[in-house]
Amino acid sequence: MNTRLTRREVGRLTLIPLAAFAGLSVPSVAQATAPGRNGRLVYAAETSAGLQLFTVRPDGSGVRQLTRVDGDAAHPDWSRDGHRLVFEFGGETHAGVFLINRDGSGLRDLTPIGFQGNPAFTADGRHVVFDSESGNVEIIRTDGTGRRTLTHNPFPGVGYDTDANVSPDGRFISFVRIRVPEKEQALFSIRVDGSRLRQLTPYSLDVGIKHDWAPDGSRIAIIANADRQPAGTSANVATIRPDGSGLRMLTNHRGGEINALTGSYSPDGCWIAYRLEDHGKFSLMKLPANGHGHPKRILSLPVAPRFIDWGVG
Repeated sequence: MNTRLTRREVGRLTLIPLAAFAGLSVPSVAQATAPGRNGRLVYAAETSAGLQLFTVRPDGSGVRQLTRVDGDAAHPDWSRDGHRLVFEFGGETHAGVFLINRDGSGLRDLTPIGFQGNPAFTADGRHVVFDSESGNVEIIRTDGTGRRTLTHNPFPGVGYDTDANVSPDGRFISFVRIRVPEKEQALFSIRVDGSRLRQLTPYSLDVGIKHDWAPDGSRIAIIANADRQPAGTSANVATIRPDGSGLRMLTNHRGGEINALTGSYSPDGCWIAYRLEDHGKFSLMKLPANGHGHPKRILSLPVAPRFIDWGVG
């Protein structure tokens, strides 16, 4: 199951061959889950008005609807200080990278033309990385200026790069490279200067469009077998080292009726939040990040909690 919204897949333009980017200056690059005290989780859920963002405490209490927009709000990411979120919002004619305060105020579109999405803050809160309709990962200042291209997908007309996250030490950008949508997807990384492109997972692992760095940078949480191919297999939560070694399956569902889809590390690094799909029922769950111990349910929901991100408290 590919987590990218279908309307944006259809709208993609012809892509260009792989080339190193040049002249990029990123003052303080993105961090996935910021280290700190565990705060609220944010997720997207389907409503009568489309996908909307909700937040909840780690114990499952205090559910709040953050957005009430006419369209789809998806792919949220907390700022390092937990005061703001950046997310994708749009419809059939436009999808943009939007900023919003944690109380739902201050909504602002950073990319008012075209189709962009799947954003993440930089650690200093002054830049956002995101994927564009060109099929590449880009960066922009939070005032909407200084837009630059970071990657160039090598599969014209079919593939694209998405779901950019940056290592906690600020040295590497990880992203999902699509070779065949909903079939062949792999995790890659590059240095922030564009050098040392590296494939971290085989395309056969079919990683999902949602991954997250541990706050200490020691591992990356991924979705394995996201598109459940062949039929009858299940998606599962897994982690790898930043060099692509040490694949560790944290869930081992089989048969296709139960699926676990990675969301986010907790800020203290002890947990990984994920979505559990169990015979048509949905839960927001967490499990020990080291693989020892049992999963715990945070919240049961009538619809799927998607694009989960865990903020600092």
